[in-house]
Amino acid sequence: MDFFFNATPQQLNFSLFSALNGAAAARGVRAAAVARNGGPSAPKRNPEQARLDARARQAVRTVQGFTKLKVRQKRAVKTLQKANERLLEMKQILLQARELIVKAQDPSATVQNRQDLANQFDQFLGQYNLKAKSAGHFGVNLIGASIRDVFVANDVEVQIKPGSLATTTYKGEFLGSDYVITDASGNTFLPNLFGSSVVQFPNANPNDTGTLLKNDDTVVFDSATGAVSITRAGGTSPVLQGTLTRKGIGVLHSYFYGDFQDPASRNTALQEVTDALSKLRFNITLFESRQTRATSALDFTEGQIKENRDAATRIRAQKSSAEQRFILEEQKRQLLFERTLQQSLSYNNQGLPKLTQRAFFGFNA
Repeated sequence: MDFFFNATPQQLNFSLFSALNGAAAARGVRAAAVARNGGPSAPKRNPEQARLDARARQAVRTVQGFTKLKVRQKRAVKTLQKANERLLEMKQILLQARELIVKAQDPSATVQNRQDLANQFDQFLGQYNLKAKSAGHFGVNLIGASIRDVFVANDVEVQIKPGSLATTTYKGEFLGSDYVITDASGNTFLPNLFGSSVVQFPNANPNDTGTLLKNDDTVVFDSATGAVSITRAGGTSPVLQGTLTRKGIGVLHSYFYGDFQDPASRNTALQEVTDALSKLRFNITLFESRQTRATSALDFTEGQIKENRDAATRIRAQKSSAEQRFILEEQKRQLLFERTLQQSLSYNNQGLPKLTQRAFFGFNA
């Protein structure tokens, strides 16, 4: 109180304006600080950020799951493609083999002509079986088997969707042309691919070539019962006798058709090859439909991968844009705070406006 009564008008003027300036500066700094530290007008982080993060993680997990599934589906498609390629080649070989029988039906054909045609027929049958044996992809063969005495083809199983226990099975079927002879003791014998010998399986001696078959052997075969016997020319006892069981399409080597020498055997051979071609054509259609189904499933998976990759990219872009906006707003508030603070400090250091006592108090000094 003594100050107000004893101070000069200039001192009083300076003191009051100092107080007002300090208060104004403090208010400016406080307002800027409030905005800087999250006041009502401070920018907020995108409230959708957590949802975007969850969607991005889900899209990435979906891509990972379908990518694993794609590997299996692609392998299934490749396996079916390989089987279908081989089936078409096998059909052409069998058509050529059938043509040989037709040629042997020609009345002008000699005994030697028919024997030559029979030998060529056996070569075609061997080529046919080689195609079936080599139809595998990554160790999976849907129409044959690489092991000589196995007559069961593989299946391919693929999950319906990522993480599912349910699977789609693409069934295989053995479509080679083979047979097994079982003797009275239960021993099994298999022909080699080109029908030049019959070898016992399992065979403890890898050098054993088995029972060689000759053009002048007498082969007696009952198609109805499977009973078969092979006797050497001039011999009285069969070198091999037992029951024949057909495998796959069931076409036999030419010596079971009398080397194409008599009309009845040729007719039997022609009918069995024709039936085999019918079975082969049916399976070609069947395997093509399986390949189409597998390809459709693969296309769907690839579509899901692309869709979710695009979604993840889009979400990341949205997150990045929101984050950039937040950073820019933060920088703007920081600059505003610094400018307000600088102006307030400068205002205090510049000195006071010259106001007269009259202007302040409304009376003459």
